[in-house]
Amino acid sequence: MNLQHALTVAGVPDHLHAEALDCLEGAEQRAKGLLLAKLKVRLLKAGKIARLLPWEAERLVDVRPDLADWDIAPMVNITAHGDNGPWAGDPGRPVASYWLDRDPESAEYQRAVAANYWCPGEHPRSQKSRRAWYRRNGGEYLAWRRGLPVTATTAPVVWIGEQGDLWVKVCRSDDLWIVITQRRVVGSWGLKTRHGYEVDNVFGGQYAPQLWYPVPGYELRAPVAWSTIPGKLETPA
Repeated sequence: MNLQHALTVAGVPDHLHAEALDCLEGAEQRAKGLLLAKLKVRLLKAGKIARLLPWEAERLVDVRPDLADWDIAPMVNITAHGDNGPWAGDPGRPVASYWLDRDPESAEYQRAVAANYWCPGEHPRSQKSRRAWYRRNGGEYLAWRRGLPVTATTAPVVWIGEQGDLWVKVCRSDDLWIVITQRRVVGSWGLKTRHGYEVDNVFGGQYAPQLWYPVPGYELRAPVAWSTIPGKLETPA
């Protein structure tokens, strides 16, 4: 992917290109070996992680800090049992330690099962569900660790553009950038890339509400990302 061309397609002003490319060059260096490390965890370690986690555990680092790099990102709302738990308060904040009831007849247990989109029919804290979850998300702690701090109050600026079969979204928060592209190959399928720091995941909606809240003792970081994968396109290119 020609990143400078992607910036142009998205409509990023020319005077910001050097800043963006410098950031992206640093991200590429930080991401070296990351994809392979994630694949090893997801393909070879997910079952072991699930067996190591007692029902009450929130994440792998709670019980095996020496295996932290296998874990999910240390955010309150990203746990060993999913990322779609309840929020409360105004402004909303994610609730910690939820879905603990083991009684299959309880309303809470049934709500938990209904919320399980990655392993339908299973309680999110079950071993089977956790194995499936880490097959999707294992190794994100390493991406977070190699990422860079982001300011919670700085909502990203977003540029979006298209040129032929190429669709590009660029987000900038403080001095961190991410370039996201989709290129149609056939029908609704194509290649999807993510290069930079995942400020688009830290913030949501119109990039104003903060979506990620760090676990006490950890800082808010945008994980590093550097990937090209085939898949179904989420936005028509």
